[in-house]
Amino acid sequence: MSSWLSESPGGETAKRFGAYYTDLEVARFLVRWAIRSPKDRVLDPSFGGGVFLYAAAQHLEALGGNGQAQVFGVELNPTTHAQTRTALGSLCSPANLVLGDFFDMEAPGFGGFEAIVGNPPFIRYQQFAGAARAKAWARAVAEGVTLSRLASSWAPFLIHAVGLLKPGGRLGMVLPMELSHAGYARAVLEHLSTRFQQVTLLTFRKRLFSNLSQDTLLLLAEHKGAFRANFRLLDLEGAESLLGLELTKANFQPLGFKNPGGERFAGHWISPKAWELYRELRESSKTVALGELADISIGYVTGNNRYFHLSPQDVHRWGIPLAFLKPAIRRGRALTGLCLTPQDWQALLEQGEAGYLLHIPPGQPLPQEVLRYLQKGQAEGVSQTYKCRVREPWYAVPQVGIPDAFLSYMSGRLPRLVANRAQAVAPNSLHVLRLHPQTRLGSEAMAGLWQTSLTRLSAELEGHALGGGMLKIEPAEARRILVARPDLPSEQLGALAGELDALLRQGETETAQSLADQTLLGQGLGLSLREQALLKEAAHTLQRRRGSR
Repeated sequence: MSSWLSESPGGETAKRFGAYYTDLEVARFLVRWAIRSPKDRVLDPSFGGGVFLYAAAQHLEALGGNGQAQVFGVELNPTTHAQTRTALGSLCSPANLVLGDFFDMEAPGFGGFEAIVGNPPFIRYQQFAGAARAKAWARAVAEGVTLSRLASSWAPFLIHAVGLLKPGGRLGMVLPMELSHAGYARAVLEHLSTRFQQVTLLTFRKRLFSNLSQDTLLLLAEHKGAFRANFRLLDLEGAESLLGLELTKANFQPLGFKNPGGERFAGHWISPKAWELYRELRESSKTVALGELADISIGYVTGNNRYFHLSPQDVHRWGIPLAFLKPAIRRGRALTGLCLTPQDWQALLEQGEAGYLLHIPPGQPLPQEVLRYLQKGQAEGVSQTYKCRVREPWYAVPQVGIPDAFLSYMSGRLPRLVANRAQAVAPNSLHVLRLHPQTRLGSEAMAGLWQTSLTRLSAELEGHALGGGMLKIEPAEARRILVARPDLPSEQLGALAGELDALLRQGETETAQSLADQTLLGQGLGLSLREQALLKEAAHTLQRRRGSR
């Protein structure tokens, strides 16, 4: 087999076409599962380097079929199309390898396939725009699906592929893990649930694409028709686990979606007893979602952080009056302890991890020092950056408020929630929390509740892992994270917060977690040591899983 089959395009070409090619063994597994008869017609709707076409033609020949007549493909990139068509000439008919946009293909002229396999292009919504996006959305609407504006290209691609399958057909796809957690993916899961008899999802503890930060899974949807699909999940070690895998003998976990997409897959990667305990706590009065205690949103958006954030040297050089400055904390990595104090902020300022935000409310008279700095911004083109030019005046950063607490939204080992005693502000590299007026809890006590194994597990379940072992938590995900609602006096919660703060500042993270568990989960919720250990081990399991990727 030629090496070109496994070589993905790089750089801007890959980004433009969303093209990341699939390992041959993964393609062979999907092809063997999808093609079950020597008469099956199979389509790869975005064939790229041709690995699925190659595997499909081989498998059909082994079954007694005819790859030349029964294997079809579509490819948008002219260079890739020409290279692959030439290389596969002996296996697939060039007439069946279409150069064009998959969203231009429609039944009955192009459709009625028994099997569709492939790796849809993954282009995020920011780059997936204009006429191409409008065409893709129209195809989804034609299938009865209205997608969110945040949907990436794979979502309408998958929906259109379902439409080209014949009744009883099978769909085998490599998909991004976003299917398991993105809000827009719920519409996709709901569509699959009404179009197939059974939907199998294969997840992996090791990434299928080791050179990419994108996590993926395999979707196996079978027997297209009018059904309410049975969803099931199988978690595997890596691509090597597909060799010799017999699905008929596999130990699947039923997903049992009442509302497809409403249940996170990660709950099925921990022990059943831990998952059962977590769900019981989620439904009980002993816990509360973070969003019921506080409003959670992204920090302010400047449009140009380098310009709007000033160091002490910048402030001195330009003579900016303090009335036009606010103390700012810029990065989650700077947060230590349970609270950010004025002394912490001053130390971070000296280390270059904090600074001042230039804050000019609209309509405020401006001194000459500020006017000179604004002229510098105009001369450097800051006023013409997107966020600046769409607001009036361009230099007035909106939604700047002093929050009660900060939450790191991109974290390595653990996400951090820190009370804001320093009265600082933060940009959108952090989430900001403002306690609801009815919340009978101080920000430091709330930060103390964040330290338990229950909440660490909840953060892993509600957030989503990215490449490099990072955990990302969107505001909507943060609102669902559970914290304990302990039956303890406020004085005890305050004293606990002080102890936890001291431990965290010394780097004693595990000791702090154990103390929080003992006090908040044990004394406060009445959980046994065994139950506390179940939650702790489950949180560690998910942390190790993303840390190994």
